[in-house]
Amino acid sequence: MSLKETTSIPSPQVRPFGSRSFSADPINVGRGDKVGVVLLSPGAPETEDEVFGYLHKHFMLPSGPQRGFRFWISNLKSRVKARLAIERVLTEYRAIGGGHSINRFNREQAADLKRRLKASVVIPDGVQIGTYLASPFGSPSMLDAAQQMLKDGITHVVLLPLFPQFAMDTTGRALAYWEKMVSETKIAGLPTVAIWEFAIRESFIEAMNERIEQAVQRFPRSARPEVAILFTATGKGLNPIDDKGDPYCCLVHHSVEQLMALQGKDRAHFLSFVPQRSWRNGVGPSQKDTIDAMVASGHRAVVVVPVDHVSEQFDSAYFLEVDLRKLAEAKGIHHYHVASGLNCHPLFMEGLTDLVIESIVPSSRVSETDACLQTCPRPSSNASDGRGGRACSLCPYAEKNVEDSVERPSRRHVHAATPGRRPAAQKKP
Repeated sequence: MSLKETTSIPSPQVRPFGSRSFSADPINVGRGDKVGVVLLSPGAPETEDEVFGYLHKHFMLPSGPQRGFRFWISNLKSRVKARLAIERVLTEYRAIGGGHSINRFNREQAADLKRRLKASVVIPDGVQIGTYLASPFGSPSMLDAAQQMLKDGITHVVLLPLFPQFAMDTTGRALAYWEKMVSETKIAGLPTVAIWEFAIRESFIEAMNERIEQAVQRFPRSARPEVAILFTATGKGLNPIDDKGDPYCCLVHHSVEQLMALQGKDRAHFLSFVPQRSWRNGVGPSQKDTIDAMVASGHRAVVVVPVDHVSEQFDSAYFLEVDLRKLAEAKGIHHYHVASGLNCHPLFMEGLTDLVIESIVPSSRVSETDACLQTCPRPSSNASDGRGGRACSLCPYAEKNVEDSVERPSRRHVHAATPGRRPAAQKKP
């Protein structure tokens, strides 16, 4: 499958709620504008009292328009599903220490992103930027975030779902739910741009790779060379054959391929899909089958890498740390660790910063040398960089070939059009 096919976005006809959804084209901002960057996260219930509502929303959000009797039936089914699952989920909720600690990671990401955006030299003078955390399922709610943006006088909106791979069941649902509230005038309809996915971004792949390396170091020294990687992703309620418009499964496989290109061929790896809390069937292979295959291949040390997460998630934290560990140990896996989430990994946060900048500053392409000079702590240096520009001999960017890299000091504001990688500023269909 080509990269173009892998990264295609579903047409409006197959998006949730029959939504037109939001454009991925950059919006122009200028002096006096206030940009609200909305980080759409899976979220988690802050208290036990919120667990039922969280589950109900998870089961309720439809994959298509639902009105009248159909909506009433869907609501009833969702309440029944949530009621049946509540006791088991509450047990898991208590075991992982509640949802507050999970939401904390997302709050830290929002704060770090705001700090980085304020420090950017590319955003026009006079443009104010704020970051807001919102979840279609948990806390804080989208409505709360929108009301706060209204109080802050936001004039432009950037929707940034914290789901690396686009899926109609995650990014699609979150964007469609936001648009649904706009159409119902529950929130203001402002100029809006949406970021659809970032799974193929170099920043995401490199940050994930570093998390894998850190996790491997937690194994006994003698076991590290033999550690196998078990990539996991949430098993969406879809049939990968019938739902040809949803690129999620392909994007997950592409992320794994990119990560293994950095890890090298000597490291064994497997991919499995974590079951979602739903009565629908997800994609495979299952964890039991994958663990069986790993044991049959002689692997006894496994690092689990959630490839579709950017922080720990309420839906899968207990399963990966407890249920899957028990299964692995019962099958003969002696060493088992789960890689940490990206959280505020510097490379990942640089990538998010670039995504936002590219969404509001269409002309954000800055030459590598000029960008270095703008932020250089030694502006008095006039040393030649050999390309007609100035660069200190200590500058790490002066040694790069300008034909291979035109990146700014964050290393992510502009991506060269290299084979196998889409340019960052390229518009999605």
